[in-house]
Parts: sequence; structure tokens; C-alpha cells
Amino acid sequence: MEDKKIRDKFVSEKLFYYMKLEKLYLGLGIIFSTIRTFLEMLGPFIIGYILDNLIVKDISSIDILEIIKYLLLYLAVYILTGIILNLTTLSFQKAANNITLRIQKDVYKKVSAFPISYFDSLNAGSIVSRITNDTNRLKRMFSLVLSDIFTSSMMAVGIFIVLLVNNWVPALLIATLFPLVALIFIDLRKKTSLYTREVRKNVSILNAKINENIQNMEVINSFNKEDYIKEEFDEYNDKIFKTQLKHSKLRSYSGYRAIDSLAYVATILILLYFGLGKIKGLYPVSVGSLYIVLDYSQKIFNNLNRVVTRYTEFEQAYASGRHALEILKLDEEVDSNNELTQNNGSVSFDSVSFAYDKKYVLEDINLNVESGKTVAFVGQTGSGKSTIINLLLNFYTPQKGRIYLDGTDISKVSKDSLRREMAVVLQDSFIFKGTIKDNICLEEDFSDSQVENSLRDLGADILLKKGIHTELLEKANNLSAGEKQLISFARAYIRNPKILILDEATSNIDTESEILIQKAIEKLKENRTTFMIAHRLSTIKDADEIIVLQNGKIISRGSHEYLLENSSYYHKLYLESTRKNNMEF
Repeated sequence: MEDKKIRDKFVSEKLFYYMKLEKLYLGLGIIFSTIRTFLEMLGPFIIGYILDNLIVKDISSIDILEIIKYLLLYLAVYILTGIILNLTTLSFQKAANNITLRIQKDVYKKVSAFPISYFDSLNAGSIVSRITNDTNRLKRMFSLVLSDIFTSSMMAVGIFIVLLVNNWVPALLIATLFPLVALIFIDLRKKTSLYTREVRKNVSILNAKINENIQNMEVINSFNKEDYIKEEFDEYNDKIFKTQLKHSKLRSYSGYRAIDSLAYVATILILLYFGLGKIKGLYPVSVGSLYIVLDYSQKIFNNLNRVVTRYTEFEQAYASGRHALEILKLDEEVDSNNELTQNNGSVSFDSVSFAYDKKYVLEDINLNVESGKTVAFVGQTGSGKSTIINLLLNFYTPQKGRIYLDGTDISKVSKDSLRREMAVVLQDSFIFKGTIKDNICLEEDFSDSQVENSLRDLGADILLKKGIHTELLEKANNLSAGEKQLISFARAYIRNPKILILDEATSNIDTESEILIQKAIEKLKENRTTFMIAHRLSTIKDADEIIVLQNGKIISRGSHEYLLENSSYYHKLYLESTRKNNMEF
């Protein structure tokens, strides 16, 4: 269940931390706001002075010139006020942009440092929403909301104090309405917090579903599920719309109508006070003082109105900030500083057991692979094949046992130095938007000739004909499955790894492409320790050792010929694979 507290200590401390980093621009914004408050209070005094002292019976030309001077002063004050307002906004905008930039960098850096296990439960759409949408709402909080709340609060308090000092009775009459403003504010804050949480929750779900649906549009179209996903989209979209409509009605009632009504009541009280003074002669009354009090009263309630309505936006932005910054609370992957100094490619699994959510998927795995040898893993889905590879790459840490690389515990060396000596070719070839060369180099500084030689060595002439600078479409839709996989092989080959990992690298390609890929595999395996997971058993029959897994345990091992004769389970897998692929071995 989501924590219903509006404030979160960790989030508040992080926001203050980022604010302190931008204290220069925030400080300038506060200084400019103070100057603007003073100028806003000065204007009505000028008009009040004109009304009380210069607008007289039988006005002369000299008086008119004096009035013009004060009106020009009034104009200068408000022009200067506009300039100061612009500088105030600019200062807060600079602070807001810098703060948002820092937060986005820190959140993305944190996500990049997460253990792979985190992504088993964290939704990609939700992460994207936190990094982009939520942090941008935070920018609005610093650029507009906080600046408006601060300046409006300062102006309301400052004007009220000046009014209290100069004309305390009308000030107290206005003050009698402040408890009602407080009640409106409390009600608005409480309901806004509720609506904000509801909207944020549904937006996060909707983003995740949109991301999922776009990634799987072919499946959706193939099974004619367009209407279903539209209905699902409409369901969450309607929830968001209805909640936001409730919030809009709440803001309209609580902010604008309610406080505007109190402003009218304040005007009536002021007019009654001055009218009674004029009629009864109980205290001195002047047109100028009436104008000043009315103007100040209007400014006080306008600024209170802005504070109350902006505060609802502050709650929304804070909730978004909480959503984004909560990522920073998660534990990141702790890496060792020790570099892997020697790697000949020999690997040992010493009584390794591993569990997902307390359920063991690997139990007591013992395995020794000599440098330059090829070992293959076979078994039904869920037998633990991919888990072994994930443990070797140190994506996960085994609950029991150790994995050694040339006698060094891989958990004791930095992941970067470990993975620099390894290359992985996965079942699904992920191709980034860019050129063929970009996808092979992955931002590393390989020359054109190095890229071309790697493709040539792997027999990927079809890609050389296209040209390594060919731009690839999103998901590389202008390449075949085999061509995509050749890029993955070249990506591994060019780095000259000591250890090669092939995770069902030929399972998603046709038979004709497999022949080409198989030649590339043989070239790639030369002088390397190779770990293979095979869907098609034809690809692993030449392995030095085949490990047969069942329910997370090694039930047999040996060469292809040995296992066919001595392992009924492997023989069964072999027959299934032969029947499925309609091939003879």
C-alpha cells in the first residue's frame, strides 16, 4: 500500500540538497522578489498622495504639472516592477533547469547502476516516466510554483504589515477573513493530495502499458487484439480524465471563487468602515487612504489566491518528485575496485546454488572448464541454463558456492574488468538506431578497417555489400534476422574476448541463415573458452563437453556421442530437436 504521507523526509532532504547547489540563482530570485514587493507597495502610495494632495478644487497648471510628474514616477515604478519580475522569473528558471538536469542525471546514473535483478520487477515504462515526466514536473515546481508561492506570500505578508502600521483598523477587518482562507487552503490541500496520487498511479500504469503495447504491436495485430488494448487504454485514460476533472473543479471552487468571494467581502468591510467614518466623523477619512486600503486589500487576496492555487500544483510536483527521487533510495550495485589481472579463460563453478525469491533454480553446480574448451548446456525451459550464464557474467550473486575465473573469485573483481574479457551473443539481437558500424563498435573507437575485417572473418559479406555506414531503421527492420545476428557476432568478435557466451544464438533464424551463422560461430570460437546454450542440438554436438540440466541440477555430462548412448534424457531431447527442426544429424 502506498504511503499516504504527503511529505517524505528523504525526498525533502534531496530537494533541499539540489536547491543548495543552485543557491546563487535561487538567492537572486529571492532578492528580486523582495525588490518587486517593495515596488508593488510603492505604487498605491503615489496614487494616494495625488488624490489627497494634488487633486484640489480650482486646480492650476502648476498642479497639473505636479500630477504629471507623479504619474510619470508611477509609470517608472511599474516599468521597473516589470523588469524586476522578468529578472525574478529568469533567475528561478535557471535554477529550475539546472536542478532538473542534475536530478535527471543522478536518477539515470542510479538506474544504470542497478543490479540486473531490479529490472525483473521494475517496469520499463514506469522508469521512463520517472526520468522524463516526473522530473519535468519538478522543473515546473522550481520555476513557477515555488517562485510564485514565495513572492506571493512575501507580498501578501509585506502589504498586510504596511497596512497594519498605517491604518490598523481596516487591516484587522481584513484579518478576520484569514481563518476562512486557512480552511479553504486545508480542504484544497487534502483533496489535491488524494487526486494527485490517483492521477500519478494511473499515468504510471498507462505509460507502462503503452510502452508494452508498442513493443509488441505485431503480436497484438496478429491476434486481433487492437480493440482490447484500446478498451484497456480508454479505461485508464478515463480514470485520469475524471480525477483531473474533479481536481479542476476543486481548484475553481476553492481557489478562484471562494477566495474571490472573500475579497469582495473585504471590499464591503472597508467601504463600510470608511463610509461610517465619513458620515459620523468619528475618524479622519480621505479618498487617497481609501484608494490605498482598497488597492492593498485587492493585492493581499490576489496573492493569497495565487498561493493557494499554486500550492495545489506544488503538491502535484512534489508527488512527481517523490516518484522520481524514490529511485535514489534503492540500493545500487556495489562493485569491487579490484581489477582482473589475469584471464586465460579457465572457469570453475564450486558447489553453486542460486534462488529467485527463495526458490532454488540451481543446486550444487560443480563445473570445471579449461581454457579454450567449449561447454554446452541443454535442458528443458526452466532447467537453469540461462541462470548459469547470468551468474558467470556476475549479473546475480549465488546464495551458495563460488565462481572462479583462473582461480580468482569473480565476486571479488570489478564487473567492468570481468565483462571486458567476455562477449555475449544473445537469442534476440538487439540493434540500436544508427549505422552497422555504430552497432558493432557501441561507442568504442574501432576503425572502419577493423569493423570490415571482423565482418569479413565471420563471412558476413552480405553486410559488407550493404556498407558499414548504412543507416538502420528502428529495430533494424531493413535487415533480416540472420543479418542482425551477424552484427551481434561481429560485436563480440571485434573485442577479441577470452570467454565467449552464446545464448541460443541461432534459435530465431531460418535454416539457410543458420548455415552461415554456424560458420561464423566456428570462427568466433577459435582460441576462446566458449559457453553455449542450445535450442537446436545440431549446433552443440561438437562441444568438448555437454552439460545436461534438469530442474536446476546436472544429471549427466559428456560428449554428444557419449550422451546419446548413456543418457536417456539427452536422447529424448535429441529426438525432440530432430523432429522439431526436421533435420538429420
